[in-house]
Amino acid sequence: MPRLADLDLIGTIGEEEDVPEEPESDSGGEEDKPIVLGRKKQKQRSADFNENFFFTEKDGLHDDDWAMADVMRQLKKRAATTLDEKIETVRKKRKSQEKSSKDSKQMKTGGDEEEQEVKSEEEEEEEEEEEREEGESGMEEGDEEAEEVAADEEDDISESEFSSADESVLTKADTLKVKEQKRKKKAGAEGPEGFFEDASLFDDSLSFQDMNLSRPLLKSITAMSFKHPTPIQKACIPVGLMGKDICACAATGTGKTAAFMLPVLERLIYKPRQAPVTRVLVLVPTRELGIQVHSVTKHLAEFTGITTCLTVGGLDVKSQEAALRGGPDILIATPGRLIDHLHNCPSFNLGSIEVLILDEADRMLDEYFEEQMKEIIRLCSHQRQTMLFSATMTDEVKDLASVSLKNPVRIFVNSNTDVAPFLRQEFIRIRPNREGDREAIVSALLTRTFPDHVMLFTQTKKQAHRMHILLGLMGLKVGELHGNLSQTQRLESLRRFKDEQIDILVATDVAARGLDIHGVKTVINFTMPNTVKHYVHRVGRTARAGRAGRSVSLVGEEERKMLKEIVKKAQAPVKARIIPQDVISKFREKIEKLEKDIYAVMQLEKEEREMQKSETQISVAQRKLQPGEDTNEASARPDRSWFQTKEERKKDKISKALQEFDLALRGKKKRKKFMEENKKKGQMTPEERSQFEILKAQMFAERVAKRDRRPKRARAMPEEEPKDTKQKNKAKKKNSVFDEELTNTSHKALKQYRAGPSFEDRKRLGIPQNRKGGGFKSKSRYRRK
Repeated sequence: MPRLADLDLIGTIGEEEDVPEEPESDSGGEEDKPIVLGRKKQKQRSADFNENFFFTEKDGLHDDDWAMADVMRQLKKRAATTLDEKIETVRKKRKSQEKSSKDSKQMKTGGDEEEQEVKSEEEEEEEEEEEREEGESGMEEGDEEAEEVAADEEDDISESEFSSADESVLTKADTLKVKEQKRKKKAGAEGPEGFFEDASLFDDSLSFQDMNLSRPLLKSITAMSFKHPTPIQKACIPVGLMGKDICACAATGTGKTAAFMLPVLERLIYKPRQAPVTRVLVLVPTRELGIQVHSVTKHLAEFTGITTCLTVGGLDVKSQEAALRGGPDILIATPGRLIDHLHNCPSFNLGSIEVLILDEADRMLDEYFEEQMKEIIRLCSHQRQTMLFSATMTDEVKDLASVSLKNPVRIFVNSNTDVAPFLRQEFIRIRPNREGDREAIVSALLTRTFPDHVMLFTQTKKQAHRMHILLGLMGLKVGELHGNLSQTQRLESLRRFKDEQIDILVATDVAARGLDIHGVKTVINFTMPNTVKHYVHRVGRTARAGRAGRSVSLVGEEERKMLKEIVKKAQAPVKARIIPQDVISKFREKIEKLEKDIYAVMQLEKEEREMQKSETQISVAQRKLQPGEDTNEASARPDRSWFQTKEERKKDKISKALQEFDLALRGKKKRKKFMEENKKKGQMTPEERSQFEILKAQMFAERVAKRDRRPKRARAMPEEEPKDTKQKNKAKKKNSVFDEELTNTSHKALKQYRAGPSFEDRKRLGIPQNRKGGGFKSKSRYRRK
């Protein structure tokens, strides 16, 4: 009989034996891994497991396709060719040119060299044939599709492989240093001033079953695989069910959408509607966040009869109007499109709104949406429950809470500027004379260290588009997300990133708010954002729902003040990453070589835009020339109205212009000069591009500082402002002589300037004129001689 040890079986773990714990994430030991260039990495294929196989449970209850179906129906036509296709054509063209130049060089060389080359080529061909034979023997077990993918990968590797000299430089490891935290003594904690009640403390043992939720909601919670409520859900759901107004703040990725949706759905189930009217309004700042909230709401209301409607920009207006006429229970909207429907859809109003929810409330109440929010709140019902939710809270939110909320409950689960608990923050310092290295550093990070599941944030749409082209030409799978894209393109890039068809998503702050993208490992900031609150939202795209994540930010000399603030508030140690200078210079050289290709891609895009423009003009002209029912209907249809006239909107834009660079109110001359110089030069250098990005952030900071200096709104309960001890020590500034004379109201001073007899009276009465000149005199004139 063979022994158990000889059979090579895995034994059971005994009661006293220690169980080996598997780490939750691999973020801890990443420094020890050797750097392997992204193109060298190949997926390990298992002969025992087919990649195309999937479990049948995957197509079960929690599937996003049915929730997104009505959104996808409203999308408009796609572009003729995508940017990735243009990049690929330019890359192929470049490779063919390189090959032809190599061939021509080989033809020019001497006979001896030719013979040596022929021999080496023959040897290479023999080696390749041997490798192919080995590959074919191994590939017979796989599928034909796998063969094609492998062949494509081999082509890419052979064509875009680094030289051995480059590889030795590029595989140098980055160094990480822990930044010291200089913490100041905490001042007295801010009390919940202006709020009726503080409900930040909650029952930690509370479960979804203990919250008195109805069975359909508990069923949908189970279907969505929610097991335990998060702290914000434990605090908000019981208060929301009572019908109280809420002002809630919690860190990013803690489940705020379910925290406000579950009590709302429970109230709608408990009190069914008598007529088809809209009872709940959810306002969101961006289209993508609106689509996400709509999807989550549809999943939660799956086993109920509650109807939802999505009205955001970029989708079909007519289908939205038809849905609004039906009177959906819950309306999820962006402010602009909602006002459009309120003024142009006669059968729709907000008179019956019972619950108003502002998701990302601080973003909704900043200067961009100020006028629109005033208009929406004016049109809403006065007898309503209002909920404000955000990861960061500002004075504007406090103002709204004091004015429009009735006895609001304050629920601050986290501090105002706390990042996710399992986020690892890293910073790369950029020296003053090295601002142009930003693109090279980002390219090095994405090629060597962080090859997949990365979000790259830029300050401007132009820079995001350029980075997409640049990284695409380097052979990386990239997508972009910003305001210049159509809604179809934006949703397509988000879908591809979620489905892991692309590894890197380059985005502006449009994607920084509320978006929950599963599996984002790393967030890279090309430049530091406008404020610390913007930074919290950006890095909140990773390390969500208790997972680990990493953020890497590039910090210039002008951005170090914000870095100090972040380091001071960080709970975990912050690290400084140092990339070897040889690596940066190699990537900078590579980017300089690719400049022609970037220009070629941009020219292809410009040509396609011109073609589309001319096609639309032709189609419009054809419609006008062919009179029919469509043209008559179009002429009879009234123009869409807006709550502001064109002139008012123009004034509003100019006064709050952040997008247009030369319209800025502060630092106007400096920026105008900068733009004029760049126009003369034609193409911007890497240093100027990074300077442009930093100036944009500075401009926003200036605007915020100017807004903070304005006198604050008078409140029922005045806030106790912290007294500055530094001001006491400072010596009082001496007033000028003019100020002293003007503000001195003593009897002696007034006597000096009291009106006496006029010049004519003095002459008539014979009073001698001692004083020479007139007007205000300094005190020195009145001293006794």
